[in-house]
Amino acid sequence: MTLRSELIGNPDIIRLSASMLDRREGDCGDFAAAKARPDVRPQVFERRRFAPWESFPLGLVMRALDAVEFDGADVEGAVRRAVEDNRDPVHPGAARWILHACRTYLETAESLAAEGGGLRPERHPRIVQRSGSSAEMRALTAWGRWYGSPDGAVVEFRRMRLRRPLGRADDPATLAMAYVAAAGDRAVGGTQDLYRSVPVPVREPGADPARVRVVEVGLTDGTAAVLVDAAPEDVRRAYLASARPVATGLLAGGHRSPGGDCADCKLRASCGTLPRTPGLLGLPDRGTHRRTWSITTSRQYQICPAQAHMRDLRLPADDSESTAVRRGLLVHQWLETVHSRPGAGPCTSDDLPDPETGDLAWAGSSVSRDDYRQAWPYLLQHLRVCPLADGEVTQVTPEPRVAAYDTDADVLVIANPDLLRRVDGRLVYREQKTSAVHPGITAENALELVPQLALAVCLIADGAFGDTGGLVEMEQLTPVSGEVITFDVAEPEVLATARAVVSDRVRAWHRDTDFSPAPGPWCRVCPVTRWCPDSFDAGDGAPLVLDGLVIDPVTGEILRASGLAGSRAAAVAEAIATPVTDDEPAL
Repeated sequence: MTLRSELIGNPDIIRLSASMLDRREGDCGDFAAAKARPDVRPQVFERRRFAPWESFPLGLVMRALDAVEFDGADVEGAVRRAVEDNRDPVHPGAARWILHACRTYLETAESLAAEGGGLRPERHPRIVQRSGSSAEMRALTAWGRWYGSPDGAVVEFRRMRLRRPLGRADDPATLAMAYVAAAGDRAVGGTQDLYRSVPVPVREPGADPARVRVVEVGLTDGTAAVLVDAAPEDVRRAYLASARPVATGLLAGGHRSPGGDCADCKLRASCGTLPRTPGLLGLPDRGTHRRTWSITTSRQYQICPAQAHMRDLRLPADDSESTAVRRGLLVHQWLETVHSRPGAGPCTSDDLPDPETGDLAWAGSSVSRDDYRQAWPYLLQHLRVCPLADGEVTQVTPEPRVAAYDTDADVLVIANPDLLRRVDGRLVYREQKTSAVHPGITAENALELVPQLALAVCLIADGAFGDTGGLVEMEQLTPVSGEVITFDVAEPEVLATARAVVSDRVRAWHRDTDFSPAPGPWCRVCPVTRWCPDSFDAGDGAPLVLDGLVIDPVTGEILRASGLAGSRAAAVAEAIATPVTDDEPAL
């Protein structure tokens, strides 16, 4: 581990949660290595500030299920007590999802108990640990619910998924969970003891299991997937061969990649790869606690504060995929592919397969010919405005992840430009959008209607990329046109407008602690409306008419634009057309 010079404490105490092995390629390695060492901390003390609301609804699901399974409580009463007795206030939308999740889980649990041979819930979670003293420990844990047969022959671990099962039998995290079930000892206390004691006191070993199961349960859709059902010796072999090398690499750390992890990272204060941009958001204070903000957050909050909060809590969203969504994703995929080629030059018609007969192998198996046929006219228009066509183009980076920390506001800002490049040595930041008709976005209103452009201006001006000058572009594609709007960060009027837009988008969110709903016609396209007790009955599927925009409620397509559209209307259209993917927390 390379963290010793930045942190103090004992790095030889290691507590690794099996779900951490789900980390994706490109995620920060040093964040995970530091998180797995609970006794290390920054050299300079920093008082941690906590959210003044319940930020982990899944914890309340576990608490209510404990009351049902171990104390005989009814589910409605257990959820009500868990919410009412909680230290921090629980948002009404979260409370509604918690009740749904508990009901769904208990219904699923009945069939799982029968499959496993009469399984019973177990109070004492399992842990694999090797400890020579209180100064050294290596432990592997699994956060979820535990079950066993009366004779101890069957041990089952159930991983809770917010929406639906996602794992595979050969995932390192799945194999690690199975290993904890096969080789772990039962803790004397409950789940909290796993994270407080070194070493963790365990009960006397019982009978060795003859069968180990790992099951994922979807708390929203009620489905269950049995990922592992095997003998312990088979589980051990699979873990040692495929999961332990991943765990070893994770604990070693060794690379850093700024992103969403930075907000909770022990290395944030000393990390040289996270840009510091004091004053980026133009806020007068540090708000309630450290938070993460992006233009997606802004868009959701502008439509409805309750929607933004429920999405921040990761409450499952309704599925939303339309032709416009698929088209936008395909265009971005194609652009990323062709712009990523070593030594790539400007896109040409030779790069575009014929929509009827061409080879779509570049796109993989996920793209159908029908979807490509829909995207093809937009890609043709891109040829006219390809960013690799002008000047000496270097350092081309498609779809990078950008993070910057506003130390004045205590906010981690996340951005996802479609392309970064240098043209004749000058930084250029490009966003790209497709629409069936021209959406009415011009150089005069683009910073307001497409606030990610304003954020890009501010990020460059405040040195998030090293330079404090450069260009910001927006590429607009329709089936019959392609154009680029360009802003020079050095122009005082551009920078002043951009700073005003960003500050206006973030100010109310930064101080909000209630996240009250703002019901309206947009409720019928809200991805979390099913959890909102104040959802507005918006009627049938007729087009939405908001501030001069006529919007298809299914695709987000702007069907007609008349006059100057308002920013909320633009946010609604963008939210429909670019839905946010559910992201499961690593527990």
